[in-house]
Amino acid sequence: MGNGTKEIKQKVMEVITESFDSNPSVNSVIKNDGKRKQRIKALSDYSFETSLMRDGVYVSCDGEGVALCYKYNLKKESFRDYLNQVKLVVRAISLSRVLSVMKREAYVKSLRPASGEFLYFWFLGVSNKARGTNAAWELKEMIFNDADNNKLPIYLETSVEKNKRVYQRFGFEVYHIWESKDLRTTLWFMRRMPMSN
Repeated sequence: MGNGTKEIKQKVMEVITESFDSNPSVNSVIKNDGKRKQRIKALSDYSFETSLMRDGVYVSCDGEGVALCYKYNLKKESFRDYLNQVKLVVRAISLSRVLSVMKREAYVKSLRPASGEFLYFWFLGVSNKARGTNAAWELKEMIFNDADNNKLPIYLETSVEKNKRVYQRFGFEVYHIWESKDLRTTLWFMRRMPMSN
């Protein structure tokens, strides 16, 4: 990884960590102890590395906006993916929550298309100082244009109701709602079909 990539990773992780701090889904998964910030940072690292392996890291021109979005069925999980997952469990998730998290992930994945190509929109956020700028809009346009040009639907999940409303304004529809008793969160499953050119 060259210096440029390290700098990008640092910026991306800062934005993701800021956003993950108050995310209900994230906070239901990580171990909540005196190392909470480090645990959120470990989850940010996992998200970045998983997306980077799939060419799915987008950064706005001003460097303050970040999106993680990649072709979901592009490649099978590799040894590097499994190693990344083990690091996540050790660094961020308590052993008592691993079974609940695994069940949740299996359920979530079961509701995504099992075959065919689509974009998985994992994360969109901007740094606190860039709120109100065009950074998020720029990234959204980049990803939507890619999806439309390649005739790919986009799938995502969110546990933040405000984000759900924003995604609906962007043309996403809710296709499933899950009330997780184990993790005490609501998860909205959303998709956007490609626009005809």
